[in-house]
Amino acid sequence: MTAITGVSDRTFGLFLNMGANLAPTTAGVFDLTLREADAAEQLGYDELWVTEHHFIRFGINPSALTTAGFLLGRTERIRVGTAVTLSPLLHPVEMAERSALLDQLSGGRFSLGLGRGGYRKDYDVLGVDFARWDDEPASSARQILTHWAPESDLQPAPLTQPHPELLLGTTGAAGLELAARNGLALQHYFAMPAEPRVQIEQAYRSFDPVGDPRHLHTLTVIVDDDPDIRHRLEKVALQSFKDGDHPHVPQAPEFHVGPDGKPLTSEDQVKMAVHAAIVGSVEQVVDGLGRFIETTGARRLAFYAEAIADADITMRTITDLSEKVIPQL
Repeated sequence: MTAITGVSDRTFGLFLNMGANLAPTTAGVFDLTLREADAAEQLGYDELWVTEHHFIRFGINPSALTTAGFLLGRTERIRVGTAVTLSPLLHPVEMAERSALLDQLSGGRFSLGLGRGGYRKDYDVLGVDFARWDDEPASSARQILTHWAPESDLQPAPLTQPHPELLLGTTGAAGLELAARNGLALQHYFAMPAEPRVQIEQAYRSFDPVGDPRHLHTLTVIVDDDPDIRHRLEKVALQSFKDGDHPHVPQAPEFHVGPDGKPLTSEDQVKMAVHAAIVGSVEQVVDGLGRFIETTGARRLAFYAEAIADADITMRTITDLSEKVIPQL
């Protein structure tokens, strides 16, 4: 299956979060994950992206690297990456080794995305000092690049040269500078509105980046004619917070602090995330994505179609995006 026909310089993928609310059972959640991955491969999507959490119902995948490896073995064509691997929770050597292994076994189809996460609980359950949050993902990325270098004794050495693709989910100056100086792409959080993404990339460009990397924009997209679909999405998101899945970590001030400088409430954060989502009929989604691309200049998009917590709508969205929406972009 060839890639989806659309604008030639853009790539399209799926972001798989694997929330517990996607099915009545854990087995059902993972079954949907595999159905999404199979559909993406068959429909011509370019990429799959998986994330990780620990003891959190919002996402029940505890190892993005393990899941990425499984999906790479299940597929033949599509690129698979992590968005993100929580770098403060793993040793940089372990991430370098496992990523090089996946790079070799997949024939170069693996991308490693690093981030520090948005949930305090991820750190607490593993006994990781939360102080590491301040130094990541830049600290781990710097060490991983060293271990991937030709002069390193890392075994196996990566297949992809000069190294496998490495992306950073970061908004801090240290991370942005490291990414720019090494020609690394950024990963944007799916709930972040378009305007802060533009500001982050402007800060990135201020460090005179090497090359022209394709930053990854994950974003919530739902194709459905129900006029109440955005309200339904808000209810699902609010329920996630009521289930105890509070981030408690300010990933970016523009997402967790209001115009008055005061912290946003959980409800305010949910409303901001839902407002950033692109939902509606095929025509409305085409228009919304067109405006998003015009604002951000996005050339690499990964759609979060699971956010509505409805397996049927998720699968229809994946098909409609590939067959009806992307060809119009």
